[in-house]
Amino acid sequence: MHEPAGGGERVEQIYQSIRTRTELDGLIRKLWENERFAFYVDDSNEAKWHSAFDKLPPLGVAISYSPGISAYIDLANFEGGAQAAYRQLADTFANPYLEKLTHDFKKNLSVLRKIGAEINSVTDDIMIASYLLDSGRPHHEIEFLAQNHLDAYPQNSNSEGFTASGWQAATRADWVFRLAPLLRKKIVADGLINVYTEIEIPVAPILADIETSGMKVDAEALHKFSEFISKELDALQLKIFSISGREFNIGSPKQVGEIFEELNIATGKKTATGQISTSKDVLAELAADYEIAQFIIDYRELDKLKATYADALPKMINTDGRIHGVLNQTVAATGRLSSTEPNLQNIPVRTELGQRIRKAFIPERGNKLISADYSQLELRILAHITKDPVMLEAYQNNEDIHAKTARLVFGATDEKDLKEKRRLAKIVNFGIAYAVEAFGLSQRVGISKQEARKVIDDYFATYKGIRAYMDRIPEEAREKGYVTSLFGRRRYFPGIKDRNFAVRSRAEREAINMPIQGTASDIVKIAMINVAKALRDSGLKTQMIMQVHDELLFEAPEAEVAAASEMIKREMESAAVLDAPLIAEIGVGDDWMSTK
Repeated sequence: MHEPAGGGERVEQIYQSIRTRTELDGLIRKLWENERFAFYVDDSNEAKWHSAFDKLPPLGVAISYSPGISAYIDLANFEGGAQAAYRQLADTFANPYLEKLTHDFKKNLSVLRKIGAEINSVTDDIMIASYLLDSGRPHHEIEFLAQNHLDAYPQNSNSEGFTASGWQAATRADWVFRLAPLLRKKIVADGLINVYTEIEIPVAPILADIETSGMKVDAEALHKFSEFISKELDALQLKIFSISGREFNIGSPKQVGEIFEELNIATGKKTATGQISTSKDVLAELAADYEIAQFIIDYRELDKLKATYADALPKMINTDGRIHGVLNQTVAATGRLSSTEPNLQNIPVRTELGQRIRKAFIPERGNKLISADYSQLELRILAHITKDPVMLEAYQNNEDIHAKTARLVFGATDEKDLKEKRRLAKIVNFGIAYAVEAFGLSQRVGISKQEARKVIDDYFATYKGIRAYMDRIPEEAREKGYVTSLFGRRRYFPGIKDRNFAVRSRAEREAINMPIQGTASDIVKIAMINVAKALRDSGLKTQMIMQVHDELLFEAPEAEVAAASEMIKREMESAAVLDAPLIAEIGVGDDWMSTK
């Protein structure tokens, strides 16, 4: 059987199914001779949930040490039982002198840990390489990469001794071995080798550790919270029906629109299908004049909180009393991690009710939770990148940047005036980092579009370096097609030259934000790597249990809290040297909410 290797060359496939100790000994000798190999686990017995904690022992492991050559260690049918192969495999994967290549390091490591194997010296992960080469592309699956770079496609096995999943794993290991040098060459050419080898590959096992650790959850607290929300929803429903004059489905935008028509409430906007728009933005505009609009906003937010967290989280608690979520490394185009099963990054932390969800995350008895959160990380990066002297001076002198903006941009004078205008300044500071426009700012602050335009003009007159940066980056993106983080991470913007104004404007805003978001993601990942190493080297039992935006969450024995906190703060603040110094704020508590 043959496959194209790329560039027209064809490679003969010589695949072997290994089921005896003698055959495995022979394979390991070959690995020593070649000093590098690709591997892929057969996890076709995958569990319902996808975290590292939930992985099952593999049915087999495929290894390739030369193009077209692949061996599948059939653990399910191994002579003398799978245990006979585990020790040899564990020793091989732990050996630091053998270079290893794979696709999805985190997953393969998580599965192999179920047979007692740790993996040292992983030099290439082609899923991560593909992601770094084009983070905006949604597909980094191995089949896609093989088709795209090797012109190779999955083929059914006609060889005896192979299960269907075993043949698939052998094929994938072969593809990994052939793809790794091709993608690494592109990584080097694009200046991504540091992000690849020093950040993304080293952080993968830390993500597996976090998923394995999980977070303890107080199910009873969530149950009581759900009951509380139900009563609040009932009360809101009565208020809404009292105003509407009849019952209707509050969760249906169509029916809400019909009620607004009956009440002669004009929204001024319609959906693509011609229905009256009742989006959150529309309702927020109406809320000042129509009480029912605010009640519907409150109802929707409470209903979502109940369904997404209060009711859903208890169903995700595992046998150890903890929730083991999934951290996705190759999804967000900016380099940020995303969270699923559940998505803990979307818990509304600015509301009292949202905070009560965080309160349900607790440590084991005798432990404390430690929150380590970067202070204004993206604004500090913005100051460093733009070299704006006013903003840099504020951070270098440890000033309150929001108070400074309130004085310089909003003209705040006395303390009473400062308190209100600082709130507005905070919205503007963070909005500018996302290239907010006049309309968006007017919606957030509650002022007219004309007033918002003046605020933005005054802001740029104060922070001239930021204005220059925002003019420069879209031009750079148009010229190169991409922009980079401080560490070289790239993001491409195919829409930057689009004829459609809305598409082009969005690409420009995302391009402006990419160096900030991308650098923030790099710094957080470097901090995770350095903190994990420091904790491991110190022998402390403190564990990193979650990463949310710019915050790292740890669980520590009470006796370790002081030492661990000091170590975490030190490593986070030294993760990068910026002109605007990094600050990590440490909080300790008996639940996630109380760490703030």
